[in-house]
Amino acid sequence: MESKLRGTFDKIHADADLKERTAEYLRGEIGKRRRTAWMGRQRFAAACACLALLLFVGGFACFTPSAYVDMDVNPSIALSLNRFGFVLEASPYNDDGAAILENMDVRHKSCEQAVELLLTEMLRQGYVKEDGLVSVTIQTENNSAQEKMLGKIRASVDTLLDSHHSTASADVFAVSEEVRDCAHDHNLSPAKYLAITQLQEVDPSASYDRCAEHSISEIKELTKEHCGGHHEEGGGGNGSGEDTGTGEEHGARNENKTGEETAGDTKDGYKNREEHHDHKEKKEHHE
Repeated sequence: MESKLRGTFDKIHADADLKERTAEYLRGEIGKRRRTAWMGRQRFAAACACLALLLFVGGFACFTPSAYVDMDVNPSIALSLNRFGFVLEASPYNDDGAAILENMDVRHKSCEQAVELLLTEMLRQGYVKEDGLVSVTIQTENNSAQEKMLGKIRASVDTLLDSHHSTASADVFAVSEEVRDCAHDHNLSPAKYLAITQLQEVDPSASYDRCAEHSISEIKELTKEHCGGHHEEGGGGNGSGEDTGTGEEHGARNENKTGEETAGDTKDGYKNREEHHDHKEKKEHHE
């Protein structure tokens, strides 16, 4: 480039000093343009890098679960949500849950929309019984988001039940990550896991596997029955229901019954409950 400049200026009849100053000026301008172009390329590269980073971070936030909502009517369904509250995935805990999701896709819906759609379908298919229970649990590390989600879901479920004139009640609450992990170990929703755990406090023979197919309402009813049974056993002979015996006397009464007899009574209770459950299913299927 410099040789071309010199060749060009050699043809011009001008003072040598003027030629040199002009050539120096042009060289400076060319250098400036080269630096400007280089800086422009650097800025463009930096902008591309920032854009790629934003896309990566945004994509990571959009497709990474940060909250979980679990529904249990007896169809049991788990929803994983991104940080913006939209459903990433819906998966069933049992066959009834799989049947609900078979012809329904709630992905990319907001949490409230997904719960409303799923509950509407459960109501339509007759899963929500009169005086039944709709349980919804939330697990997230973001406390402020958790409170907002709880409020929105409670309002949505209550409104939907009222609009269908349902006498079922709603139980919407938050659970810890530990509870949800333990529930998943048994392939149960957190609400059902907690209900069975509560039953085990009054009936140690109750198992997660045996109770899995029962609704939460049925499990709570079993708990009440066992609590009532213990209360009656502890009652005095005066019929007042007050416990007039000592702890040693209760122990003696319990020892009169062998372990096999106690286990047999419990199994008979579950057998009757399961037979009743099967009878209900057959009756509903026949209708």
